[in-house]
Amino acid sequence: MSTVQRMHNEAIPMESERLSEQAWKQATACRGLALGVDDFATKKGHIYNTDIHDLKGGTLLDLLPGRKLDELRVYAEQHPVFRQLTPKTVVMDLAQGYHTWISECFPNAIRIADRFHVHGYVIEVVKEVRKAVQGTLAPRAKAHLKAHHRLLNPQAESLSAESKNKLDELLGYSPLLRKVWEWKEAFTSWDDHSPNVLSRNKWSLHICKIGTYVR
Repeated sequence: MSTVQRMHNEAIPMESERLSEQAWKQATACRGLALGVDDFATKKGHIYNTDIHDLKGGTLLDLLPGRKLDELRVYAEQHPVFRQLTPKTVVMDLAQGYHTWISECFPNAIRIADRFHVHGYVIEVVKEVRKAVQGTLAPRAKAHLKAHHRLLNPQAESLSAESKNKLDELLGYSPLLRKVWEWKEAFTSWDDHSPNVLSRNKWSLHICKIGTYVR
């Protein structure tokens, strides 16, 4: 090993530790701290870990093994610096374990479900309804819906004229499917374009009315 390589290998751990200490110090001192908590797969479907970010500072604070509630609690017990944080908001997915953990560690923080995961749940609802409808159709219609089902996911405004025509054919197979798709569109529009609280509340009522009808 050359002298340069040895110096490089020795410097990396020290620099990594320095940057980590700096990130934690910044997060601890931050007023209005926004934490991000999310899981990621090292082996999808089998092994998941959790990452913690200072969203305003744009820094990764830590990576911890697991995402189950008991694993998260152990981490908090073994890392007192984490409990010293005073986040104003914590952005996470809808996993109950995360919400329980954050409510225990930071009871005064506002918990926010991040858009990516919420939208994913909405798409899953559309998918479930589509599959249920698909099973009731004649063979030709069933094959057509199955072949073009991805047109149900993006916003209609992003589709070409040809794709919009195909989408309208798919929605014509079932009033329920059309209603669920309209609910998805309303939700996405509300999430993307509400400029203030009053506007969001107005859209919320509209979305709830559609959801009630669908059920």
